[in-house]
Formats: sequence, structure tokens, C-alpha cells
Amino acid sequence: MKTRMLTHARLLEKVVYDQDTGKFEHLGRRQPKVGQFDKDGYVKISIDGIKHQAHRLAWLYMTGSYPPADMHVDHVNAVRDDNRWQNLRLATYAENQAYRLASPREGPGRGASGIRSVYWDARKQRWFVQVRSNNKVHYGGYHEDILAAAADAKALRESLSRAAA
Repeated sequence: MKTRMLTHARLLEKVVYDQDTGKFEHLGRRQPKVGQFDKDGYVKISIDGIKHQAHRLAWLYMTGSYPPADMHVDHVNAVRDDNRWQNLRLATYAENQAYRLASPREGPGRGASGIRSVYWDARKQRWFVQVRSNNKVHYGGYHEDILAAAADAKALRESLSRAAA
């Protein structure tokens, strides 16, 4: 895999980015639409023979520079192909992992709900909220309704995020 760094100037020569749709188009080509999905569901765009993740290109396009080495470009809504500017933010690796949705491999058999920070307690027959932040586990209580648990999880994550800032 080639690792030559794409410059902001070269990116602007090759593509245009629509921040409202999150889509890129090649400049000066008959088929302007660009990008294809990789095996993980992210959009990859080939420029000068090198494949780049579209969300990182959107960041470069809008800010003029790549994110710092210790930061990731995160999708706010966890939809990997939603590269609208309002849906992108910088996050540390730990934040990025905390925001991700439960993996299908975790499945209901292991207590995962498919909703971030919401799990099933088979013994109590209730949903519970558990958020990890700064190497600590924070509990948000038990709920009979998964939607109430999801709302509680979101509120707890936001509260912890504000407290950390």
C-alpha cells in the first residue's frame, strides 16, 4: 500500500466535496461520482493511484490539514458512509471506540442490544446502561424499555463528555 501524503492543493485539483451531502465528485471527468465501499462499509476514494478514506478527505478538504496523529475522524451518527461535514468530528481512539455501535459479533447472546452502551441483563430481565469513560465504568440504571435505556445512555454519554471538557 502506498503511503504518500495527499496535499490539500492536490485534493482541490482532483475533486470537489459537497459538505451538505458528503459526496465527492471528480473534476473534469465524464463520470464525476467517486468512491467505493471497502469491506468495512467505509467509502474509499482513489486519487493518484492511492486509496483514501472519504471521511479523512472531507476533513482535509474542509480544514486544509489532516487531523492530529492522536485523533480520528469520527462519524457522529456511526453511519460509516455518511460523510456530511456536520456528521464528522475529531475524537480520540478511546472516544471513537466508546461511540461505536455494538458489533454484530457481540450479539444478543452476549447481552448486546445493538444500541451503544445498552445491554440486556438476562438474570434481571431488564436493559441496563453502562458507559466507559476515562478507564471508568459508569452505570445508568435498569430499564424495562430499550428506548428508555437508549435515551438514558445518550444522556449519560453527553453528561460525561461535558464533564471531561
